[in-house]
Amino acid sequence: MADRWSRGLAYVVAMTVAALLTVGPMTLHGQSSDAIAVTGTVVNGTPGVGAPAGVTVLLHRFGAASGSVDTYEETTDDDGAFRFDGVPAVSDGDSIALAVDYGETRYTEVLSQSEVAEPVVLTVYEFTRDVGVVTTTEQSIIVAGIDSATRRMAVVQLFTLENRSDTTLVPDLSAPPMIGQFSFLRFSLPAAATDLDVSTNLVGGEVIPVGTGFAITAPVPPGRHQASFTFTVPYEGNGVSWRDNTLQGAESLNLLIPAEFGNIGVGGLAPADGFSVGEVTYRAWGTENLAPGEGVNITLSGLPEPTWIDRVGNPLSEARFWFTALPIMVGVALAGLLAWGIWRRPTASAG
Repeated sequence: MADRWSRGLAYVVAMTVAALLTVGPMTLHGQSSDAIAVTGTVVNGTPGVGAPAGVTVLLHRFGAASGSVDTYEETTDDDGAFRFDGVPAVSDGDSIALAVDYGETRYTEVLSQSEVAEPVVLTVYEFTRDVGVVTTTEQSIIVAGIDSATRRMAVVQLFTLENRSDTTLVPDLSAPPMIGQFSFLRFSLPAAATDLDVSTNLVGGEVIPVGTGFAITAPVPPGRHQASFTFTVPYEGNGVSWRDNTLQGAESLNLLIPAEFGNIGVGGLAPADGFSVGEVTYRAWGTENLAPGEGVNITLSGLPEPTWIDRVGNPLSEARFWFTALPIMVGVALAGLLAWGIWRRPTASAG
């Protein structure tokens, strides 16, 4: 029971941390007599811009044992420095998170117990609307599952995104973008894709449908970031094809298919060396240095088809089965009755 309580408390604390780092300040709580000071400086990572003065800095203190959350607020001076006095000392498991809003973006820093005693440097950046500052360094398309009975395929896409500039990409959602001009990350999907599920370590924003795919409206600060999504797509016969538009470009794009799915053919990508992860062996295909919007057409063939049992068993609830099968069943029944009647007919007497 104690283990379950500990795991539950850890989950609540983790969720509270995530919520506080994406929303505004809470009501301030009381202070402990055993207090410390937390100091630091907010610096601007964009060259040629002065220190952020008069910026509000929030400090969230999370108590692991009690589940308490204390929030404090201070303002930077002319040099971007800040100081929090009277913060309850942290013990094992406790943590402190700093947050500052600058240039339409929230920047955060989570401090461990050992880092609290040292001055903290919190870096912010000027913003840009130019989505071209973000590129995809690695994109992987993984066939995660195939249901031959329903002819549906589950796909996972993994992205490593990198903003190599000294500004933060901040989407502008206040006005419709010009044709072909967007200020947010976009990703393409097959036309018939369903069951979309998106995950990313970018803070804030939302997922919105755009064109033949979707967009993530979260700010993208300088550095490397991760995004992934899953979907299912139907296929006809034993093949399927779609176009990946590589809207942020792709320095490398790889398609991975588990060898257990059989000898599936792939068009549009060059064969690459396969590899194993644990007990799963993957066959691989790929390409490199795709420009933004250049895209690639992907074709899969030789996908597994429904077995005879699947074809007989699964469609029984579908209307199209009865339109085809009912006349046949009636015909078979009538033929059987006719044969039975002929066999039962008495032989005529010679007289």
